[in-house]
Amino acid sequence: MLLFKPKLTTPLDRLCDSLIFLLLLGIFGQMAAANVPWQRQYKIKPNQTARLTPADVVGPDGLVYPNWTKCGVQGGVSNAKVMLSVEDFGAKSDDDADDSDALAKACEAAGKRGGGAILLSEGTYYLDRPVTVRDHNIVIRGRGPKKTRLIFRYSIPESGVTFYTPTVGSRVGRNTRLEMHCKPTGLMKMTMMVDDVVIGTWARSEHSGNTFAFARSGRDAIGKVPDGRHTLKGVAEYKDGTVLSEHIPIVLDSDFRDSDTVPDSRAVITFAGEGLVGTKLKLARDGKRGDMKLELESTEGLSAGDCILIDGPATDRWKQLTRNACQWGMYRRYEVVIEKIAGHTITINQPLRIEFPVVDGAYVQKVVPIRRCGIESLYLEQTENLWISSVIFYHGWNCWAKDVTVKKCGRFPVYGSMAKWCEIRDCVFDDAWFKGGGGTAYTGWDHCWDCLMENVETFKMRHAPLFQWAASGCVIRKSVFHESDGQWHAGWTNENLIEQCVIESALGHGGYGYGMWASPPEDSAHGPNGPRNVVYNCDVSSPKAGVWMGGMNENWLILYSRFVVEKGPGVFAKTTSFDHIIKGNVFVLKDGSSPMVHLATADCIGTEIIGNILSGGNGQFVAGPGKAEVLKDNRALALQDALRPTPAVPSIYEWQKQSARNTTPQ
Repeated sequence: MLLFKPKLTTPLDRLCDSLIFLLLLGIFGQMAAANVPWQRQYKIKPNQTARLTPADVVGPDGLVYPNWTKCGVQGGVSNAKVMLSVEDFGAKSDDDADDSDALAKACEAAGKRGGGAILLSEGTYYLDRPVTVRDHNIVIRGRGPKKTRLIFRYSIPESGVTFYTPTVGSRVGRNTRLEMHCKPTGLMKMTMMVDDVVIGTWARSEHSGNTFAFARSGRDAIGKVPDGRHTLKGVAEYKDGTVLSEHIPIVLDSDFRDSDTVPDSRAVITFAGEGLVGTKLKLARDGKRGDMKLELESTEGLSAGDCILIDGPATDRWKQLTRNACQWGMYRRYEVVIEKIAGHTITINQPLRIEFPVVDGAYVQKVVPIRRCGIESLYLEQTENLWISSVIFYHGWNCWAKDVTVKKCGRFPVYGSMAKWCEIRDCVFDDAWFKGGGGTAYTGWDHCWDCLMENVETFKMRHAPLFQWAASGCVIRKSVFHESDGQWHAGWTNENLIEQCVIESALGHGGYGYGMWASPPEDSAHGPNGPRNVVYNCDVSSPKAGVWMGGMNENWLILYSRFVVEKGPGVFAKTTSFDHIIKGNVFVLKDGSSPMVHLATADCIGTEIIGNILSGGNGQFVAGPGKAEVLKDNRALALQDALRPTPAVPSIYEWQKQSARNTTPQ
């Protein structure tokens, strides 16, 4: 629509009118840009070479993608040589005895020899306690999920309260772990005491889920009671008014330095690194997207080859900028390797994906992970409704799960936490004990970086596939997820890829009913998600909207996928969800009243909607206060079954990998 009627009488008149028109365009462009709270960075055209960084890859379709060329186990999953058999340490299949001690000792022995595979024979083994692996290069390997079975039987006694550690009559020093376990159903409060002195209390909150464990250490008692013999008490209070307790004798000794390690109760099998060590070293200059050199205030304690965490704390300033109502969690994090140090400048092995600004106190800290561990070719089942995951890689780098079937996990089936370059492949995850909300029954990557999930099938999970809490550069591909929704669940996830996946979203197992859902900034439990997450060549069906983006999402790429939606739009976006590219998709909308894309707030600007097919719905390609920047080559059809798109490149992940191999000097 013309804003005025020009009188084109002379070339000078035409020039003046053109200048006025361009000025108005610039003003309106600035007004639109003013709706965006930060400088727009991620929607880049291939010819804008000055804006391209090592974090970017120009795809075969002319779109600029995140760089996933360093994703998954570096060098590939190795075929570890069998070092020991669990039978060498007293385990025996099918005898109904507890084999947890034998498995733990086998892993420790292999670790002392430099690593290798621990072989489990055909048959069923029972674990009555969790097992924690703390040495590099340890692989727990069965004969196949149909031949080797691990059954986890740990349970809380009928009395309802027990001390997982310490043992009765043991000596307790400053670093001794004190951990009580309680029946979880209806649990509202746990209190730990030495004699009658309270040393710690846990109370249920909105996100407590199926919590059953509460831990303190000996230092919480020292100074409150004198050294000597005491009674350690645990009290559990329940919603119905029931109060249960347990007490054991201990000997408090403030000079005792406990050297025993206790199996981590977060998982049936935990591969645990040492974690964060040393001091936090602040950045002296902003870490920019694409940077591979970071200037620090000090490099004291760092060396080339060290693994480091980069953290941009969620300050009040940043939360106001992103409208983040969540008062907890970690958002801007990444882990990399130091390649070189020169003065106060470190060179890292991968480019930053997001910014780490000095104004928010961004820092680096050394991390010591466990490396190249795995679990392979077995079946694992949990028999009790306890919030214990099946397998966790905690501070794990280049670790993997392969050919594993998990039945009825307590919390998560196989999961990464503070993990880098890990893989979950060729696995089946079937159901979970607890689905009552609060961080449970997920399949995906949480606090993970550049991790890969491939050829996985899940049943009856809450959220699968999923990314949350600073997960970035991760890929989930060639997998099928039954009766769960896809999620960017929390915490500024960025530059993750879901490709060649089938998602069959359904209500009834704790999912929200959308095909894919990204948490909104006003969500006090999750906070918003970050830039340039990608959906590529997927097939998604759902009761509600195909993709629901809650806000603060920059330049998401929704590409070459089919979305079959019972009720709602194909894509819904609100609250400064901007600069997206929605291209080459098929949307089958069955309700007859929804648009293909709904931009629900006026600050949803810059979106390109190109070459999509709308089958059904209300015939509108875009609706709402937000306006598309580009709207072209879309087609509307009557409601009918529509085939999936066939992109020229079926896998953008494999295309990037192959392209990187082709350009690497031989």
